[in-house]
Amino acid sequence: VLQTYDKLSDELNTIEFSSKNVDELQEKIDKILIKLNKLANDISAKRKDYAQVLSSLIVDELEKLELAKSRFEIRITPKELSSDGIDEVEFYISTNVSQDLSPLAKTASGGEISRVMLAIKTIFAKSDEIDTVIFDEIDTGVSGMMALVLGEKLCMVSKFAQVICVTHLAQVASFGKTQFLIEKSESQGKTITSVKELDRTERVKEIARLVSGVVSEKALQSAEELLKNAEDFEIANSI
Repeated sequence: VLQTYDKLSDELNTIEFSSKNVDELQEKIDKILIKLNKLANDISAKRKDYAQVLSSLIVDELEKLELAKSRFEIRITPKELSSDGIDEVEFYISTNVSQDLSPLAKTASGGEISRVMLAIKTIFAKSDEIDTVIFDEIDTGVSGMMALVLGEKLCMVSKFAQVICVTHLAQVASFGKTQFLIEKSESQGKTITSVKELDRTERVKEIARLVSGVVSEKALQSAEELLKNAEDFEIANSI
């Protein structure tokens, strides 16, 4: 009987003081929200300042990637407080003099997006002291002279961070210090992926295959030329 009395007394107290508890909890919530909004506004102010700095740095990098006429802008608009703050952030770009700025995700070509991504990763790799930077088919939509420029840029990034790059372009592959051939095959109904490090002779053959699809005499000569060009660039820009 005494145990039942204690249990029912506790339940009665909980009911009687429930409104008081709600008020106390609401007061705590209000105080936390004040702190959250202050932090969110402080972060927003810093985000807007650094957005201008980052935009300028990206434009400089794009100029090196054969997009000299480009304009780039990070636009920040307000939104309701959430886990990532009170800002909606969107990248805007214009790659032609007569073209207005428009959302990167909606208007940029594959090649342009690749170069913007390379520019951003290059900037953050320097500032954040990142040890390894991974580029998965960063050369999408890129060919010709631009592929050569891309290879040179990746080579320069490798001066301050390890670069791992998945590529199908001979120009880009030729700048790698170490090259791996990744192949898929089927065995007993299973797909097997193999990775093989290539020596100098094997690299020439693989780059020749990337150049023309077949390992012909002319393709081998082109591969040798690409590798020699990459080696000369590496020596000329050694630190």
